[in-house]
Amino acid sequence: MASIAVTSPSDGDRVSGTVDVTVRVSGGSEVGEVTVVIGLPEAGTRTATRVRDREYRVRWDTTRKLVDPDVAAPSDALFWITARAEVDGVQVDAPHVAVTTANRSSAAGSRAAAGGWRPELAWAADYSGSTERWRESHAVVVGSAYAEVQDDPVLGAARRVVAVSVPNSAKRDEDQPTDTTVRFQSSSPRTVVEGDEFCVGFAFLPPPDFPTVFPDDDPTNPGDRATGYIALFQFYGPPYEQGSPFVLHANRRTVDDPVDEFAVRGNELNPGDPVAFLALPYRRGRWTDVVFRVRASSSIEEGWVETYVNQGESTAVRPVQLTTGTVRLPRVLLRPDSEPFRTDLQLYRVNDRFDRVSVLFTGHRIAETVEEADPRSYRDGVLA
Repeated sequence: MASIAVTSPSDGDRVSGTVDVTVRVSGGSEVGEVTVVIGLPEAGTRTATRVRDREYRVRWDTTRKLVDPDVAAPSDALFWITARAEVDGVQVDAPHVAVTTANRSSAAGSRAAAGGWRPELAWAADYSGSTERWRESHAVVVGSAYAEVQDDPVLGAARRVVAVSVPNSAKRDEDQPTDTTVRFQSSSPRTVVEGDEFCVGFAFLPPPDFPTVFPDDDPTNPGDRATGYIALFQFYGPPYEQGSPFVLHANRRTVDDPVDEFAVRGNELNPGDPVAFLALPYRRGRWTDVVFRVRASSSIEEGWVETYVNQGESTAVRPVQLTTGTVRLPRVLLRPDSEPFRTDLQLYRVNDRFDRVSVLFTGHRIAETVEEADPRSYRDGVLA
């Protein structure tokens, strides 16, 4: 039986400069085209060159962006590498190997070594009283006119939540930061800096009319253009370069992406994820609890994210394992010149795509442990 494997670099290697990614095809008779995929297939797919019998190679400049080789990579990152080949007319795929680039100074990592949890990070949104009281518990709220604190529609008076419903007409409001997007955004204080380790938890419930997003080339797209994305959570702060380094959103980039799914994908600082490292079905009409355990750093050696989720399978959030069986994913979340960051619950989208988008939020909290940050939407052994 034919097979293909990445032979260099090896799983877990740190690589720098320009490296050879080599693969070997075994078995079968006739070998057709061989390709290597570094990170995202749409940016990192390369046709391999045959260097000797059954061995193929792609040269990879790890100092440059895969999507634009004329631009320097903004950070070191974790990259998943695979390969595929046509052997006797049948496609075979190589198991992924994970490698980390090592082109930048480890000074940021040295600064982060003394980090960890700081009591000053502790914060929680206040849902216990009026809408005004909830608003005042945040550092900033954009679109507060479209938010109202009410009883949980599932748990009743046992828990309070904020119901958010933002019309497209909000794009004309004075508190909207740009003229191209429509957003609701409730922000924790900007307190997270290099080396901080913390947990941020929240729960969200998309109502039955929560919209599907479509790419423009999707044959099932009811409109004539892409509907863009809808972001629910982000970790962000100055210098606000590129997009958020960490965002949970609905965004069907291609027709091959699953429909009605919230995901955390690769980004400017973390371009090497071939698939979303967290992907959740919408679960309209039911709560989804999420806790991210984070070490914030501009160094891939120090920064990481762990994810814990509950969509009704348990009474508490449970760890989400990667394909490797691990929970912790190395992640760059800050730039070397980043100022303090915040966490946001939000409905953030391009304007003129949807007439209205609604969602319920609760449990937005920054805490030291996963257990403290868990929103606990599914209680006392009774799963809603």
